[in-house]
Amino acid sequence: MSEPTNATAADPQHLEAQIVSLRSQLEEARDEAELNLLMLQQVQEELETTYLAQQQQEQLVQRQREQLQRAEGLIEALLERVERQG
Repeated sequence: MSEPTNATAADPQHLEAQIVSLRSQLEEARDEAELNLLMLQQVQEELETTYLAQQQQEQLVQRQREQLQRAEGLIEALLERVERQG
């Protein structure tokens, strides 16, 4: 007696169906990867925008601190001047 063969695996229609299924899965995976890449790029752009805005805010804060120190120095000098004149 001959051994049973796997007729389903050798069936051209079955193989074609598997190929179609695998191609479909591959296309879905590619679409998902493309979507993930687009989302990643969007997040990167948002992070860059946020980072640049934070840098600008830090520079503004630093300039304001410097102005405050200058103003405090001027006020101190004026008070000393008034005390000397008074």
